[in-house]
Amino acid sequence: MSGPISRRVPPRPFMPQVSPPAARAGDIVPRLHANGQAGRVLRIDGLPPLRLLADAFRDLPAMAVLEGGSDLTGEGRWSYLAADPFDTVRWTAGGVASEARGKLPGNGFAALDQVVPSGGTLGDGSLPPFAGGAIGYIAYDAAYELEVLPGRCPGPPPTDLMWFGVYDWVLARDARSGDGWIVATSHGGRDPDDLCAQVQSRLCVREMSAPPPAPRTARTNADHRQFGRWVTAVKDYIAAGDCYQVNLARRIEFDAPEPGLELFQRLAAAHPAPFGAYLEADGVELASASPELFLRVEPAGHARTRPIKGTAPRGRTPALDAAAEARLRASPKDRAENVMIVDVLRNDFGRVCRPGSISVPELWRTEALPTVWQLVSEVRGDLGSGVSAARLLEACWPGGSITGAPKIRASEIIDELEPVRRGAYCGSVFALGFDGGLTASLAIRTVQQRQGVGHLHVGAGIVAESDAALEYAETQHKARGVLQALGVAEDSTA
Repeated sequence: MSGPISRRVPPRPFMPQVSPPAARAGDIVPRLHANGQAGRVLRIDGLPPLRLLADAFRDLPAMAVLEGGSDLTGEGRWSYLAADPFDTVRWTAGGVASEARGKLPGNGFAALDQVVPSGGTLGDGSLPPFAGGAIGYIAYDAAYELEVLPGRCPGPPPTDLMWFGVYDWVLARDARSGDGWIVATSHGGRDPDDLCAQVQSRLCVREMSAPPPAPRTARTNADHRQFGRWVTAVKDYIAAGDCYQVNLARRIEFDAPEPGLELFQRLAAAHPAPFGAYLEADGVELASASPELFLRVEPAGHARTRPIKGTAPRGRTPALDAAAEARLRASPKDRAENVMIVDVLRNDFGRVCRPGSISVPELWRTEALPTVWQLVSEVRGDLGSGVSAARLLEACWPGGSITGAPKIRASEIIDELEPVRRGAYCGSVFALGFDGGLTASLAIRTVQQRQGVGHLHVGAGIVAESDAALEYAETQHKARGVLQALGVAEDSTA
């Protein structure tokens, strides 16, 4: 390896120069071979799931893992791991600041366009879709900066409005083949050959199973009685003509003394999802098992979103499970709830997409998760000339499926009724590539951990036909898989 690498920010250690340990029984020792690009890309034969390799990188700052679960061909086919970004950006109520550039004008969405350099693609399209760029999160509370909301909800946001790192290397895995790639770029001023070699040196690690979680009890900020009062208030607003639907959420809190990465490893193993994610971001750790794609934008500007609205618990036998799916597919309430959000997103796309390009190729498709069935639709459109993926993110913020319809009035009602800020919940975990491509999930089924305390929010879409007891039960079904994976039981008195 070469000597020190010049940087635009004060230097800090990237990776200590280590030698791969000798192979032992149980070790993970992938075979690597050059794949062109003058040493900037290494292909890995038989890379294990990235959550099993993450421990080898946990001493590095701002580690991010995006793991697609077991979806071999669909939304979760690709997984990524990155750490030690060459720049980080924070958007708070005080403005936007970059570690490398200092204070930036505009909001966090504008910062994405300013800070993430566009350098085209590496290679001929045979590489992973994401080959470096920004990975981070956007808090739901960013809505307060984009819209005029009353701000009745007490207390400061529990997270930044937006945080992202800009990563010049990424470790990627294809679930279809099991193979992987180390991809390094020169965007951050570091030597791509050195970066590849240093990542490679960490890949000989012993696969270890996480210890079983310590049993614990969680507390909620809204029991079924309080949640029922919220539902009644929303139905009164609907009857008065204020809105058609509002997504209400309650927060579940539990002790979480273990590292957030350990929570994520348990969650990803027991509750795989197409948009699993772990982020370590300036004192906040996120562990997500999100099933929902918020936005995906191809470098050529083709965009789509897949809103989830409508949920039913899985059956305990194949026959009961099939009956549960059929009831959800035929449910007038859930179908109406879903199509209202489709209309919201069509409107959001219409702000920045080319006229005539917006379509709805899928409506009311049922998809299975470990504990629930869900109703999913899809909206597509082509970005207008000169419109970036970050601009689409801003146009669609906050996501319609986690607010309601109409979106701004629903956001106002959420602010009035919910007693705590949401933070990253109902925000987004995203990856914006140097090629302009974007994948952003909605941060649901997501644990936010800070200073030994974990928070899990769960919500339900309230419409005129809603039954308060059934809506509360829906939040319990959504929470169950996440809490069980972490060894947490919700207080039965809730």
